[in-house]
Amino acid sequence: MPASTLLSASLLLSLNQPLSICSQDDRSPSRVSMTGVVSDVKSGNQSYCTLTLVSDSCAVTAGHCLHVLGEAEFFTDSAGQPPQIPETYRYAVDKSWIRALQTRIGNDWSVVKLKPNSVTGLLAGKVHGFVDAQLSPSVGSDTALELHAVRKTSQGFELLRSSGNVLWTESSIIFHDLDTGAGSSGALILDSATGRAVGIHTHGGCDTMKNNKATYIANVPKLVSAIKECRGY
Repeated sequence: MPASTLLSASLLLSLNQPLSICSQDDRSPSRVSMTGVVSDVKSGNQSYCTLTLVSDSCAVTAGHCLHVLGEAEFFTDSAGQPPQIPETYRYAVDKSWIRALQTRIGNDWSVVKLKPNSVTGLLAGKVHGFVDAQLSPSVGSDTALELHAVRKTSQGFELLRSSGNVLWTESSIIFHDLDTGAGSSGALILDSATGRAVGIHTHGGCDTMKNNKATYIANVPKLVSAIKECRGY
């Protein structure tokens, strides 16, 4: 099954959108191991997105990140240890297994398989762990959320944690007030109570529209099917 997408100029711009801070910026350093950066710098593309593991070999990001799906890099292992050799925490995207769609806000997602590390032969989830995706509707207004997303710095990349709430849901969209910025596209939104992923952050706008937006995983049947297919059940 080939990947399918409908890329629009307006959504591509969201990769480099201004910071979408909802009130005060409460982001803080994060050390989660299962979230990393995905990019395709070998092709000369300097854009990047956040990507998170949902099984030993499967990861999720945004659909409008399809053009940067080259290599994923993580920053620590599940014990919190950084790599002694950077190459050991890098995993190529398996271009033969990508499921993606991006037609509108609320239907903007990618599920990918990562190849074993070329040095260690290990699968990413075996080293960095993974989060479980909530595949049935579970969030309501005021559900407490957290998000871990990458940001580029002069030294490379760093992970930032945001906390916030569901403002409201509408069909396959979660409107939220988690602080985000350039590179946050594709970050999984976690239910703070369960630790499960309930959404995929895709669009900012708190500076003008007073909310940021995410794809509501459980309310997108093709996304749910893609996650199940990737996991093998």
